[in-house]
Amino acid sequence: MKERNFHVILQAILDVGEEMMVAGAEIYRVEDSIERMCNAYGANPRRSNVFIITSNIQVTIEAPDGSIITQIRRILRSDVNFDRLARLNDLCRRICATTPDVEELQDELDKIMGRPDQKWSVKFLGGILAASFFAIFFGGSVIDAVATGIIAVPIVLLQNKSRLKNDNKIVFTFYLSVIAGVLSHVMIMLGIGDSCDHIMIGCIMLLIPGIALTNSARDILMGDTASGLLRFADSLINAVVIACGFALSMVLLGGLI
Repeated sequence: MKERNFHVILQAILDVGEEMMVAGAEIYRVEDSIERMCNAYGANPRRSNVFIITSNIQVTIEAPDGSIITQIRRILRSDVNFDRLARLNDLCRRICATTPDVEELQDELDKIMGRPDQKWSVKFLGGILAASFFAIFFGGSVIDAVATGIIAVPIVLLQNKSRLKNDNKIVFTFYLSVIAGVLSHVMIMLGIGDSCDHIMIGCIMLLIPGIALTNSARDILMGDTASGLLRFADSLINAVVIACGFALSMVLLGGLI
């Protein structure tokens, strides 16, 4: 295999790895998948080095002709999608088993990325049910659950449509927290809800970075300590920002109730 071709192959493999990261895969899963795909195409297994943190992929391999190739990919997006992740995992297995041409590999990746997104009705229903359930779970009344479900609609809409999500995640989380907190107080002022605290608890559950916390623990247990700690720190910062956003809404509107 020519060096130029292997550069292209490695770039296509990194495309798959990047989309796995964006879809919510654990660090060790992506590292292992990239290494296996490179080895399947003929890279020296003893010289395949893959290093990933939450926002960066670095791969250095020894191609079949003996040349050393390094490629780096910066990860700036986040779009958790387990359906897409499952199909990307399946694509990795097929790549390792059949080593398709780059064109075929890219076509398969494009098909996965081109699949229709989850229906808006399902997203809204999931957000409403999750927020309402947690409001009741933590001691709220049925009317509190109704108020929380109403607030969940604009929160889910902003989570999926706002451009600020990828521009500045911290500011976006703070922005959502303030909106959710303000709407919780507004619901009480309108007589829709018995407890502002329980309404806010239900809204908070839509913002908590649960997947990131879970993945950070799994990465640490799998030996990727640096990546796991980075994800844990990011989740902790987001939790603090959420608390600050709701606290600001309480300072602004709490005295009106």
